[in-house]
Amino acid sequence: MKVIWTHLAKITYIEILENLQKRWTQKEVKEFNILTNAFILKIQDKNITHPYANKKLSIRKGKIHKNVSLYYKEDLKNQVIYLITFFNNRMDPTTLKKLLRGN
Repeated sequence: MKVIWTHLAKITYIEILENLQKRWTQKEVKEFNILTNAFILKIQDKNITHPYANKKLSIRKGKIHKNVSLYYKEDLKNQVIYLITFFNNRMDPTTLKKLLRGN
């Protein structure tokens, strides 16, 4: 399946990387990149399916790391996965609701 990064996914991914760079070392940044790429490959190859975060909108949630989740949507008809947003699980959930409403 083809993977498409939404604008919001790109922005939130960069924000997480920048936060890691400020607070941690390059090792953690590299590890997060590896975890993210492995996660995307698993959903792309349909090796794993995550539960719905919002069944009505067909948005699924998977944890990349204990502190970061990725919200995505599968379009099985067109064989496309849309990465919607990365979310720091320690943030206020109302922020997530606002992010998901924008898509």
